[in-house]
Parts: sequence; C-alpha cells; structure tokens
Amino acid sequence: MSRIAVVGGINMDLHLFGGRRRSSGAALVVDHYFTEPGGKGGNVARAAARLGAEVRLVARVGDDEFGHRCVDAIAGDGVDVSAVTFSTTTPTGFVAIELNHGLHRTLVFAPGANDELAWEHVEPTLQELTTDEIVVAQAEIPGVVMSALARHVSSSGVRLFLDPTPPEDVDGAAMRAADVITPDRAEAAALVGRTDTSELWPLLAAAELHDAGARTVVVKLGATGAVLVDGWRSRQIPTLPIEPIDETGAGDVFMAALAVRRGEGAGWDDAVRFANVAAALSVASQGLLLPDRATVEAALADAG
Repeated sequence: MSRIAVVGGINMDLHLFGGRRRSSGAALVVDHYFTEPGGKGGNVARAAARLGAEVRLVARVGDDEFGHRCVDAIAGDGVDVSAVTFSTTTPTGFVAIELNHGLHRTLVFAPGANDELAWEHVEPTLQELTTDEIVVAQAEIPGVVMSALARHVSSSGVRLFLDPTPPEDVDGAAMRAADVITPDRAEAAALVGRTDTSELWPLLAAAELHDAGARTVVVKLGATGAVLVDGWRSRQIPTLPIEPIDETGAGDVFMAALAVRRGEGAGWDDAVRFANVAAALSVASQGLLLPDRATVEAALADAG
C-alpha cells in the first residue's frame, strides 16, 4: 500500500452551468448550479484514498459550515484529516467555476483560510515521513511553506510530487527538489517562458524543464495522454478515448493516481499510463468524479 501525505488547499466549489449574459456588463445568469467540496489538496487526498493508498492531508479551513462539510467529505473517503486545522478568524476558501462544453473556467477564487497554512502546521506531519512515503503538494500553498517543504525533502530524502499550479508561483528550487513535476500544456509554456506552437512542442518543453533540473517531467495533454521525460528518454503515453463532460479535478486525479502507483513500486511508464486512465474516467460526468481502484483496473484491462 502506498503511503502519501498531501499538503494543499481545500475549497468549497460552486459549479455553474449554462451561463449567459443578457447584456454587456450584466450579471452572469446560469441555468443551474451545485456546490461540492473541492480544492486541489482535498481532491488529491480523496482520489488517492479511493485508489487504495493510506493518505494524510495537511490543510487549513475555516471553522464554518463549508469547512466542516469539506473535511467530513474528505474523511468519508478514508483520509486521515487529523492535520487539517480550523481557523476561527478566516472563512473556508471558495471557488466559482463556470462549466462550458466540458471545460471549466474559474470566475472567482477566494483563498480564505488556505492562505493561513503555515510551516508549523506542516512540519509535524513531514517529520513522521520515511523515504518510503511520498508527499504531494501544489504551488497554490503559501510560498514560504513551499520553500520550507523543498528544503525539507531535499535533506530528508522524502519524495516530492509537485503540481506546479499556478506556475508563476513555482521557483527553480522547488522544481529541483521534486521527484516529478506535472504541468499541463499551458503551465509548461509558462514555466519555460515560451509559446506552445506545435504538437511536438510539449516534448520540447518537457525536455527543457528536465534540462533545467527537474528530475522527471510529465506534461499532461488531456485527450492525447501525457509526455514523459526522465533520465532515460522522452516518450508519449496514451490515454483512453473518452468524450469529456466535465474536466473538474482531472489533474488532481492524475496526480493522485501517479503517486499511488509510484508508491507501490511501479515504473514511470506504468504509473503514467495508470494516471492517464484514472484522469480520463474522471471527466465522464458532471462534477468531481473520483474513480475507485477497481474501475481504473477494469478500464486498463479493457484498453489492453
């Protein structure tokens, strides 16, 4: 069983569907909406637990209805939430997401208590980790926490899986400390400071990030799979042909699945293939879909 610690954010997500404006400058009118617990940290933790890992989550929420609802949902998937702390002064983070033809666009993001996450909240959990365990983090955590985390894994030998989102908050030290970084195409472009110009471009961007010190780079390409560059060679790993309905959380499911399989001892190619399939399954319905292990294994078997 993989043992994973996740350091990241928790938000309440408001999903908006059928948005339109009646006139210039008017309010956005939507056909329907729903709320559900989200945030990259919470999503990764829940997805990894459903895929069979033993997971601990380090995060911060407000001591409010949204915060308790999010933490209860995460704990309900079997995640250890004992390191999630509650703020009595700042509300839980909140995101409003507009869905259009399966693609999501963030309209409003209020970080809330996520911005209060401090190293003192994170360090006790990291001190308990062994080199057999993996820590997953996203660049959305406060910069001082990310810097301290990078220093810790560099000295302790714990493997860091880094989702470089948002890319403008990722520095070279964090990338070099990570065992793997997992940008999508747009994030890879931002990280290398170049324009995405062709189908070959993700391979070139991944190679450039590897040359800059990232040990392993996986560029997520959605419907065409992912590009993988490590110390051996560059290659593209395919995914399932699924019509996307809602891409919410797909990148988080990808990261969770990648960490789970690597934690079980799989090679990079097998781990990326597993992550591709899990992420593809996650876009097959509206809202956050976190596939379980049996579903992913069955889809892998069917795909050959």
